[in-house]
Amino acid sequence: MEISPKIKGLEEKEYSSKIELHFFRHGEKEKGEGISDEEIRLTPAGRIKAMAKIRPLTISQAVAFGSPRKRTQETAGFAMAGIQPEIIGEETLEELREKIEKDLKVGKKIGVEEKLDFPEDLTTEYHKLTQEHYKKGDLLKFLVEESDDLAKKYNDKKTYTYSRSARQIAELIKKYLKIAPRWNELAEDKSKKYGDTLERFMGTHQTIPESFLAKVIEKTEGKEEKDNFVKLLDNKGFDYVEGFDLEILNTKDGPKIKIHYENKKGLPAPVGKEKPFTFDEYIKPELLDEIIKEGK
Repeated sequence: MEISPKIKGLEEKEYSSKIELHFFRHGEKEKGEGISDEEIRLTPAGRIKAMAKIRPLTISQAVAFGSPRKRTQETAGFAMAGIQPEIIGEETLEELREKIEKDLKVGKKIGVEEKLDFPEDLTTEYHKLTQEHYKKGDLLKFLVEESDDLAKKYNDKKTYTYSRSARQIAELIKKYLKIAPRWNELAEDKSKKYGDTLERFMGTHQTIPESFLAKVIEKTEGKEEKDNFVKLLDNKGFDYVEGFDLEILNTKDGPKIKIHYENKKGLPAPVGKEKPFTFDEYIKPELLDEIIKEGK
């Protein structure tokens, strides 16, 4: 099992402190018959897979976030706290909160973040198209190639699109980029006795983090590599609890952003020439602004 992964190629001495953001799809969900989508929870298998996701050794400087849909909050909470001895993987969301927040004097360990959700306008023709492509199994491809134009065509100003979803994740990252210098001050203050890493676990939904990563790949590696990324995900998006990691590194030259994603399956290739698909790159803060602007 993977314990607190660090982005490849990074030397400890290159930064004084950092913020780690983990973005991933929720785990396997129950059928949820007769209840609202917001109330649908994880299956037992979904909880166990979430526990095996990242599992940091300590959660003292970690917080989990999900969308208003509780399965994402569960996934983020179990991913964050799964290695803690009192967590067995059978807890409800409420029981999980109680266990990991019992010693907190202020604040919460599992929060709600609207930007991790997929907004919908159920009344539009564009929304009907998203549902059709979800059922067809090529939603990510549809979003990347057609959604922005079709949302405009059908005057849908709310439902998620390629650029809107990418913007949501970019805005979250920018929020933490802004607090990075202050975090560095606290981490370097020996009287505070903080470790050097602030960690956030972001449970979300299929195609939301993928849209951001596809935008980044498109703008840094080109359209062909972006298309390869979409093909790699079978045109539909991340599997359960799959996602990418991002670090905001406080260096002597200011905060730097590095993204890491790896899919060991890789693209189809001749026998003996298979290789994983990897994106392990620094990006400029200006790229976030560009993605945010495109999604408005």
